[in-house]
Amino acid sequence: MVQNGTPLPAKLAGPPLSDRDAIADACYRAFASIDQSSEELLQSSVTPDVYTDIAFKVCDGYDELRNKVWTHVNEHVDTVHYLTNMRVSVDTETTARVSFAAQAVHCVLGKGYEADSPKFITGAFYNCDAVKVDELWKLKTMKNIDRKSSAGVGFEMDIDREIIVFVLSAVEIEFIPE
Repeated sequence: MVQNGTPLPAKLAGPPLSDRDAIADACYRAFASIDQSSEELLQSSVTPDVYTDIAFKVCDGYDELRNKVWTHVNEHVDTVHYLTNMRVSVDTETTARVSFAAQAVHCVLGKGYEADSPKFITGAFYNCDAVKVDELWKLKTMKNIDRKSSAGVGFEMDIDREIIVFVLSAVEIEFIPE
């Protein structure tokens, strides 16, 4: 079920994007797939053999990423992600590296617009590898580092598994650390 509006398609109308912009677009598509519950955007943004190490969850391959992270988030949480400070290195005609900072706001599904609903805010730096597949740039690896979180106004801490369990239980989300 797509939520928060209909997402733009993976291939945008208009003149072709430069490689640098197309690589950034792969990052935007990956996170928009979560915010708008669009599996089509997820598939368009990552390779079948994608490797991710995000928020203590390692996933090896598209199916594992979809099943362990994407589906779980979409069934339980409303999110909005903000990507900034993006830097792209186009290393060859078909390979690239990208880094950026991301912030995400999480809340119980369907309660995102309620002012008094609990919010879980995270931030992280990402390092990714991208490859060009059939004229479309996709992410092959995604790793985040230096994760931070806030469980409420004025309450900030480094993320660790216990804090994630505490904060997510406060917004009624089951989280079982590995």
